[in-house]
Amino acid sequence: MRAAFLPLCFVALAACTAQPTPRWDPASGQPLPARVNLRLKGKGQERSLSCESRSACDLLTHYGVRLAEDAFRTGIPLTDNPDTGFVGDVNGPGGQLPPAGYGVHAEPIAARLRAVGLPVTAHRGVDLDWLQRQLAEGKPVIVWATSMLDAQPPVTMRDARGRSFSVVRGEHTFLAVGYAPGSVLLVDSATGRERTVHERGFDASWATLGRQAVVPDSPRSHPTSRR
Repeated sequence: MRAAFLPLCFVALAACTAQPTPRWDPASGQPLPARVNLRLKGKGQERSLSCESRSACDLLTHYGVRLAEDAFRTGIPLTDNPDTGFVGDVNGPGGQLPPAGYGVHAEPIAARLRAVGLPVTAHRGVDLDWLQRQLAEGKPVIVWATSMLDAQPPVTMRDARGRSFSVVRGEHTFLAVGYAPGSVLLVDSATGRERTVHERGFDASWATLGRQAVVPDSPRSHPTSRR
């Protein structure tokens, strides 16, 4: 019995200690680094619904552009559709849906970042492989999920012009700044602190808003600041 049991033990041990399959960079054909930490420092948001502006300002600071959170936010149009601007009262309670206080999605944040001197691109429908490639290239990524990183059901709505958009309760932004096998390192805009979260749980929450992201067009540099 012992002779038969030992090989099974070794097989089980090997299975438990096996590392996740590394992700590959399709451009270079090389595996991505196993771990990345971009060492980005954040601050806690100043208003109850200003998470997106806080994440954007922390990203700007990382790239050498200093801009107050309110100065950034007031350059975003107020609308009834978070895909086109900020919805609701920035000082209102969280967890609501439009037309109550809600926030803003990726495209208006990207437009505002470009206006103050940081070339960025807004994305939807990307995935964890894409996210790891951006981080491995040295580019922090603003991501849209929920404040509790749970998978809230999306709600489809229409604005006054009849355009359809999706929202979730508890919409929130984080800055993805690193990863390790099976996990993602985030800077939470609510507190400015780092959080290490399981990549599957993160991905489920990220997916509720269509895996929205805003990423710089190049690794860390020092663009010219413009108000």
